Amino acid sequence: MTNLDIDRLLQLLRDPNVESQEIAALTGVPREEAGRASRLLLGLGRAKPEDVATLPAPLAAALCRAALVAGRTDLLAALAGHSGKEIAKEAKRGLHVLRSRGVAVPDLPRPAAPTGAAPPEPALPAYESAIDGQGERAVWLARSVPGKGIEVAQAIVSDLRGLVELQVGLLGRKEWRAFAKGLVERGAAMGVGEVDRERVRSLVVAARALNDASGQRVPEGADLWLAQLGPAAPLPDPAARSAPLPEEEERDAVAASGKLHDLPLFRGWLADEAYLRAVAARLDEVSVSPLYIDDRQRAEQMARVVADAVDGYFDDEHRRRHAARLHAVAEHLEARGDVAHARSAAATARALLAGAAPHGIPFARLLVEKAFPLAPPAAAAGSPPPPGAPPLIVAPR
Repeated sequence: MTNLDIDRLLQLLRDPNVESQEIAALTGVPREEAGRASRLLLGLGRAKPEDVATLPAPLAAALCRAALVAGRTDLLAALAGHSGKEIAKEAKRGLHVLRSRGVAVPDLPRPAAPTGAAPPEPALPAYESAIDGQGERAVWLARSVPGKGIEVAQAIVSDLRGLVELQVGLLGRKEWRAFAKGLVERGAAMGVGEVDRERVRSLVVAARALNDASGQRVPEGADLWLAQLGPAAPLPDPAARSAPLPEEEERDAVAASGKLHDLPLFRGWLADEAYLRAVAARLDEVSVSPLYIDDRQRAEQMARVVADAVDGYFDDEHRRRHAARLHAVAEHLEARGDVAHARSAAATARALLAGAAPHGIPFARLLVEKAFPLAPPAAAAGSPPPPGAPPLIVAPR
């Protein structure tokens, strides 16, 4: 491509013996555009500003120079506001020359005064439920989509399986406000509350990282949605938020841990379903066995079964798993101002990790006991028989 001055380019465009291909090669523009410029120049008196404006910059600038000669002030005035600097400069030069010759030239519109940047729209809130006894929680993340409304993503994340569910939909702003209000009201029992958006992003990204190892199917479209979110910082360990209490206070907090099950957040917390089914089968055997001579002996053996089930459930994996969930709930409770229950949950988590006997931790006992409300409490298993009671046979264990 050769740099041509505008006058030379005009000569080539006017010369009927010069092929448009030659002009295209010299200017680096498509052949079709070179041909179109020649035709517009030939009929410049009728050329429309919008047709000239869409030419490649060197061709449009050349036609601005021709418009000066032809006195097309309207064409020059229109192109003076072109976004291309080369075209606008040539059009303004032509208007200046005509004005200096006494030709009436229309006033160019003044550029609009720069307005202050619109304040950024406040970030939409995000919501999270408390973790449940199965290690799952729900999160909601919203973002504004210009011209469409509010995109709302609802995800279920699991500390074992990863990203379990993801649903994404659009709501109008009014619908979104009603949805968010109802979400907090209806989700009170689940501990639903507003949280930092970055926390929700981190929760979902961390959950997705578990899917490959767990074998959980990734929800359709989840990876694309996560890519749009961008990277997220790793979540801090909630266990690091709470230091151990003084010895006596720590002991009292663990002793009071049974009261955690009275909170709505913990009412659904139980040992694993398969494990409880095995315990139920053992209790059924005791209830019909002819080895027990009266109801008291049968009840005592049922209490032993439940007590053994409590200790048998908490292997190392279940200790770690429930401790992590208790620390997560402790963080949740503390954030909502329930310091006493938060301390109890954290102290119970520390007791489990330290290897304390599960039957000595009220919270741990209730994970099994409350699944069998008709069975005697496990604490009754060691109660001595009342005076004068008949001797008990040794029940099989």
